[in-house]
Amino acid sequence: MRTDKAALAGTLVFASLLALVVGWPLMGLDRATSEDNAHSGPLVERDLDAIAQDTLRVLVIHDPLTWESRPGAETGLEWELLRRFGRAHAFHLRAIPVDDPDSMLMMLQRGEGDVMAGQLSPSGWASPWVAFTKSYRSFAPIRAVLNVDRTMRPAVRETHRPGSPDTLRVSRWSPFIGLEQTFDSSFGAITLLVDPALPEDLLVQVAVGSCPGALVVDAISSVESRRMPQLHFGPRLARSVPLAFAVRRNSPALLAAMNDWLTDPDEVEARDLIASNYGDGRLTNGPMRSLHSLEFAADSISPYDTLFQAHTDSSNLDWQLLAAVCYKESRFDTSARSSAGAHGLMQLMPKTAAAMGVAPDQGADAHIGGARKYLDRLDSLFLKSVPNKDQRLRFALASYNAGPGHVQDAQRLARLLGLDPRRWDGSVERTLLLLAKPRWYTRSEVQHGYCRAHETFWFVRDVIAAFGQYRDRATRPTSTPLSQRTPPSSGPSSARHHLDLSATGYEPVPRAIDSTGSGSR
Repeated sequence: MRTDKAALAGTLVFASLLALVVGWPLMGLDRATSEDNAHSGPLVERDLDAIAQDTLRVLVIHDPLTWESRPGAETGLEWELLRRFGRAHAFHLRAIPVDDPDSMLMMLQRGEGDVMAGQLSPSGWASPWVAFTKSYRSFAPIRAVLNVDRTMRPAVRETHRPGSPDTLRVSRWSPFIGLEQTFDSSFGAITLLVDPALPEDLLVQVAVGSCPGALVVDAISSVESRRMPQLHFGPRLARSVPLAFAVRRNSPALLAAMNDWLTDPDEVEARDLIASNYGDGRLTNGPMRSLHSLEFAADSISPYDTLFQAHTDSSNLDWQLLAAVCYKESRFDTSARSSAGAHGLMQLMPKTAAAMGVAPDQGADAHIGGARKYLDRLDSLFLKSVPNKDQRLRFALASYNAGPGHVQDAQRLARLLGLDPRRWDGSVERTLLLLAKPRWYTRSEVQHGYCRAHETFWFVRDVIAAFGQYRDRATRPTSTPLSQRTPPSSGPSSARHHLDLSATGYEPVPRAIDSTGSGSR
């Protein structure tokens, strides 16, 4: 009897499991069918009249060409255009960010949103289920990879190669999916790997070196080539495709109003102006720039060589490094002043100068001494977290320019992204650049907010390059010993010192860098 009961129990358990196994796909099928129904057509009646009494809900993706949110502002090409439409009809607009195409489509059909804005093509992924407006702009597909970086040492360069030109990742939001056959054959066969990431996130993966290359819209190159100078954009792989907004198929009044607005001559002109503010889709020409050879008309590096040397006698710093910082900051001009208030040869901010014991009315000697003291302090700040001396120098220089708080934020982002927080080259220098992007500088890990990081990126590279040239030159014989040279009391003479960097995009006095929370540069 026990055996029969046990057998019966076993049979019931098996039957239950079998029912579960058989029934589970059917449950999934029901769920999938429900989702398909949500995709296939509108589930609400909501058109222009209802929207006018309420809010125009815009379903958006996080992207500079669609919508970005930062403290006190919302920007993005598509958002700015729709905001003009809202003003024309006295609508209140609300952005609803979405990170999944299926979710965006269901939210539209359920009435949770009224307009879809996600760089959509009328022939793209959403075309079977929605109504598209007339096109607001056309964009072409281009390749984005890491740029050739000749300043990297060979061992580092080997691990940071530009991406393969024939295999590119493409966001599933992309308007170019399925258009590979239209690509210019002169660029060879290109394989697209569809990635679930948002277009901006995919580009960030390329920027930090975790993705070999991506297919993006050409307009993004104008926006991002400045913020992320390590990227190479181009070539355009095919003709432009029109992009548009999408609405529910049962919103004919909204669709008609948007089409009337899009074709209005005044709006066309305004739209072209707004789009031009986001750039013309310029491509990257050649490898990343590097500092040209420095030319000298005299035996000295600068009129202040003896002061640089004197202030580094008791320091681990080389005097040529101070000279390189001075050139990059002021071109040896004692009267230099930035829009943010940095002043003097070494462009110390007032709070930093005061902390280093430099009074506003003191001359070159005090400013050089204050800069040396500040660099020593910054070196000590990173002594534990960056054991390598050469890398630590780069962290100190970045902190001199942007403030240590921003650099430490970049170290935290490097850890988050699986990069080495102890290495500047190809690691923290890249995550620092993310601090110019709202989605990154507003993260909880970031304590000091926005940073004009591309300026710091170039500052470190230019100072290191100038330092190398100055140090090499200092090893050559000079006609006059350094100890016998006397610095002038005023600015440098152009007859004695000439550096031609006009072809490099080099800025003699960098624009102000935000130093939130640091009180430094």
